[in-house]
Amino acid sequence: MHSADLISLAPFIALTLGGLTILALGVWPKPVSTQILTMVAIAFLFLGAVATLFWDAPHEVNGMLITDNLGRLFTQFFMFGTAAIIILSSGYTPIKSEVREEYLSLLLFATLGMTLLIASQNLMMAFVGLEILTVPLFALVAWQPARNGAIEGGVKYALLAGFAAAFFLYGTALAYTSAGTIDLTVLGAVTTNAELLAISVTLILVGVGFKLALIPFHMWAPDIYQAAPAPITALFASIAKVAALVFLIRLLCMQLQHIWEALLPLIWMLAVASMIAGNLLALHQQNLKRLLAYSSIAHLGYIFVALAAGNSLGRDAAIYYALTYALMNLGTFAVITAFTRHDQDRQDLEEFRGLGRRHPVLGIAMGVCLLALAGVPPTAGFIAKLFAFGAAIEAGHTILAIIAVLNTALAFYYYLRILNVFYDTNETNLGATQYSQGTLIIVVTITLLIIGFGIFPEWILGLI
Repeated sequence: MHSADLISLAPFIALTLGGLTILALGVWPKPVSTQILTMVAIAFLFLGAVATLFWDAPHEVNGMLITDNLGRLFTQFFMFGTAAIIILSSGYTPIKSEVREEYLSLLLFATLGMTLLIASQNLMMAFVGLEILTVPLFALVAWQPARNGAIEGGVKYALLAGFAAAFFLYGTALAYTSAGTIDLTVLGAVTTNAELLAISVTLILVGVGFKLALIPFHMWAPDIYQAAPAPITALFASIAKVAALVFLIRLLCMQLQHIWEALLPLIWMLAVASMIAGNLLALHQQNLKRLLAYSSIAHLGYIFVALAAGNSLGRDAAIYYALTYALMNLGTFAVITAFTRHDQDRQDLEEFRGLGRRHPVLGIAMGVCLLALAGVPPTAGFIAKLFAFGAAIEAGHTILAIIAVLNTALAFYYYLRILNVFYDTNETNLGATQYSQGTLIIVVTITLLIIGFGIFPEWILGLI
């Protein structure tokens, strides 16, 4: 193996060693404090992020992985996101005492799965990354067995993940049948058996669609969002979902462009269905977590509007939207984590009434995140929608762009309803709110990034 290969593999090695080291420290004869375990986990994440700076991009490793600018950007982002979730978990009262070696190692291995997935140059490698990401999530959803719906949520996610894996593997088998290879570079040059290859990619899209909670593969999302502890919901809603999305963008937009063009009508329909259904289902939700789950379905629809453009502008818009979408959701759930009660999350909207006034920093952060999700300038959410809808219009999909704009207007209703509750003068006293300084730092950092990326979108676009 060449030195360039080792440098390319360094972030994956750091995450693997980090997970194993934390497990080893957990069984060390002399007890290791939670603070040290947390610091070790964050240190390995930092090392993995720094290692990407030395990539000789683009570089292919044995036809299995590719390290390029897209992989570098999102690998670093996943490291930051996981570190944020670890810090949120450390200050999250209901499981604070349980953030030990098992919990931290599962987060690191899930991050390893994300990074492998987005760097995959081979369908089997992508499947391995997808499963390394998925398996830790089973345990993390049901981390508190006594929690209402925790076991049910874990089992439901495990079953649906199994179906998704079956579709993905069947699509991989058909791809091999059509081209005699599962290497994405070779598949991109295949011109024979194009119909069979399109069917195989459609099956893979179904498998990834379950992970993204696209309509009609969305049935798990509201239940999982509600059942999981708030920091784990943040993981599901942000970086875990975006990992699958970035893989899909790499597969369609960068490797199999001729199949991307053939599937544009399907992408068009998925965009419309996800936008309309997601927003309509979110309208009358009283549970904030479920509302945000349906909202996330609508946002995946907006991203698919960009993908339906079928051009490089749509690809770049989808990448920008994916990163900002993850930031917005991570920030929103970070605030929900901060507002947790001693024993459980606040979930019903009434439980948040007036908290934005009582805790102004968190209230402002929630306002910025929700306005960004709604697409209000100068936030990154506005620029993301502008790029996505502009790409659709540029490609001649004016009707699709109009549908997207109308859905954005519809979403304003429930985002403003949440803000109205947060800033209501009639405060509901439903238990004390205690959050750590680390949680506050994460919330403020994400808020500043959302505004910064909205004012200076070239910070992201220049790294793609």
